[in-house]
Amino acid sequence: SPPRRRRRGGGGAMKLIKKDLESKDGTGLIRLQADSEEDVWHLYNVIVVGDVVTSTTFRKVDLSSNSGNELAGSTNQQRVRMTLSVKVEAIEYDGEAAEMRLRGRVTTEASDQVRVGSYHTLTIAPNRALTVEKVEPPGWDMFALDVIKKACSDKAKLGVVDLAVMLVEDGYASLHLVGSEGMHMRVSKIETRMPKKYGAAAAGIGKAQSKFFSRCALAIGQNIDFSAIQCLVLAGPGFTKDELLKNLLLEAARAKGSLESGDSKGGGASLLPILENKGKIITAHASSAFGHSLQEVLSSPEISKRISNTRASSQTDAINRFHQMLNNDETRAFYGEVPVEAAAEMGAIQDLLITDTLFRTKKTELRVKWTKMVEGVERGGGKAHIFSSLHVSGEQLNSMGGIAAILRFPMPELEDLDLGDSDSES
Repeated sequence: SPPRRRRRGGGGAMKLIKKDLESKDGTGLIRLQADSEEDVWHLYNVIVVGDVVTSTTFRKVDLSSNSGNELAGSTNQQRVRMTLSVKVEAIEYDGEAAEMRLRGRVTTEASDQVRVGSYHTLTIAPNRALTVEKVEPPGWDMFALDVIKKACSDKAKLGVVDLAVMLVEDGYASLHLVGSEGMHMRVSKIETRMPKKYGAAAAGIGKAQSKFFSRCALAIGQNIDFSAIQCLVLAGPGFTKDELLKNLLLEAARAKGSLESGDSKGGGASLLPILENKGKIITAHASSAFGHSLQEVLSSPEISKRISNTRASSQTDAINRFHQMLNNDETRAFYGEVPVEAAAEMGAIQDLLITDTLFRTKKTELRVKWTKMVEGVERGGGKAHIFSSLHVSGEQLNSMGGIAAILRFPMPELEDLDLGDSDSES
């Protein structure tokens, strides 16, 4: 997933302002206040093509007359703030800017300058209220309502970041945050040119390494709220991660001593949480300091134990159990729409693995199908794991068609099904 700007603390939950739904078909509207970058991601998961979204926006209009001719060649064009309702035809999520853009036709007349049926793009960002109206069944289905319920719960106020991982090797480090909804993102990259370890240049290794570790410490201090996370993992090949941990604790102890002696000029206050939370910092092996090694860290038994009550851990555990079953008894592990749907019809699914990407389909009938499948598995005593596509295990599952299942009993007959019969879309 692309790197994103991110708030460092916990923040508040998304605010539910109004809810007016039809109990029979799920149509109706919900008005919400998005207060964080995570709220925008939650909204991206529930807004689909065909929804009518209302929000404040800016639009360039011609103020020279009230003829209704927008941008008719006049030089008196200004960007005017107004409230518009748009029937969504295209959805774009920009993770780096932490905003979502919704393009569609205007459905209600806001002023003389804006015609009904004209195109407009709404930008949805933090600290902005909006109304989402689903006008066609299934409307606000189980998946969409569950996303809104979790986003608006008091639990969200406790913070969305469960785990921080700094992947580090000689001269390069990347800091990743893993959220309670399974999202992960790189928030910092540190690169320092390291001298060769032989010849005259070797004399500068100590100074370069000290500079590198200081920059790593700065990234940790700026991006991690230790009161919100369960642990910080320093991971990578070799011994650089262990040297970094020693350096972090040493520098934090020096900073504490300076502050206690009345010297506050060193700027070491940001390092104090490192010393106060040293029990939350652990080291682990990873093959490299690049993003693809994040899955190695999350799959580690030690790390899984530390984050055992987070959704990220639950997703990682589920995907690992699926692969283990696929290796040990392939007649009890299947992926792809056709065999999984057949297993669901037989009530054979013990664990259903499905990505949120499938619920963002433009086809109403497919969204209904996935919702009914999740409900059916849970009603039959199975467990449904809805994976975030921003989590590494969600990316893994998307590469297998976005859906997989661990079965209660062997079903070798599913191996003969034609996978080409799938009617889902990417």
